[in-house]
Amino acid sequence: MRVFEIGEFGLIAKIAALIDSKSNKNTDSWKNLLIGVGDDAAAWKAHGGIELITTDILVEGTHFRLSYTEWHDLGWKSIAINISDIYAMGGKPQYALVSLAMPGLREVENVMEMFEGMIDVCNKYGIAIAGGNISASENVVINISLTGIAENSLMTRSSAKAGDLIAVFGYPGLSAAGLNALKNQRNLDPESMKLLKNAHLHPEPRLDIGPKLAACGVKTAIDISDGVLSDLAHICEASKVSAVLRTKDLPVHPLLKQHFQQDYIDMILTGGEDYELLFTAPRQVMDTVIEVMKPAPTIIGEITAGKPGEITIFDAEGKPITVDNRGWDHYKRAPSNG
Repeated sequence: MRVFEIGEFGLIAKIAALIDSKSNKNTDSWKNLLIGVGDDAAAWKAHGGIELITTDILVEGTHFRLSYTEWHDLGWKSIAINISDIYAMGGKPQYALVSLAMPGLREVENVMEMFEGMIDVCNKYGIAIAGGNISASENVVINISLTGIAENSLMTRSSAKAGDLIAVFGYPGLSAAGLNALKNQRNLDPESMKLLKNAHLHPEPRLDIGPKLAACGVKTAIDISDGVLSDLAHICEASKVSAVLRTKDLPVHPLLKQHFQQDYIDMILTGGEDYELLFTAPRQVMDTVIEVMKPAPTIIGEITAGKPGEITIFDAEGKPITVDNRGWDHYKRAPSNG
């Protein structure tokens, strides 16, 4: 069955029925939802705390290609990248609105598979899909708006101080390696390919990592969507500070060294779409984070009182190096991740 055969409202009805039947209604988000899919707006009971909202968009041909992206993964990722934004502010995600544009010739089953992925990630993180919108378009476009709530003080990009240590969670660069492997159809062993593919198509933000960091006293954080260098530069510009990074301190996944010997440092620094958290904190706070968070983050540099936004990078021998590509920018270069 094609989308045009059942029309906009037929598709909405099928999506609403799928959400109703497969979502975990025992989460706080669902229990507090007053009006969901089907009305002019969603409504829910608000808890005490600071409410947050973020939005992100995935465009076919720019952010993904259906030649190597499964519909379930596409649905999962569209929500997960927004969860990462809420965590980066120290919040917990609550309600998602899904706006979808796509050609009418797409199969209805494809849309259902995509929403299955959305429902699965929402069930894992306690999120309710509360509504959305559908339109026709030449390509598939998914726009997610996600609300959240922060019970502790917020983490922002503008609170870094000279002397703060810079740290990251996980292994930045894996998503870029996964994209490279998918686009170039690299002949890797099945286990390596599965890990790299999931890193790019099926990101899994660590549960409650943002609130835990905020509770430790961290004030400054950002999620790695555009690349370590680009996102650190966002912090430095907003905080009017500079930074120093050392490549010898970067966390390097063994698969990057094994399969991408010439490119792995660049992938780590500029790859993007890892959706891990990068943050800064004074030494005492960083020690607390390392003690509390398991697995612990990796310290990769420090904030300095130099030119706002400037980042100095030292190689393994302690020599300054130049990285021309600072990360993803939609309008400064041709798309490379589609």
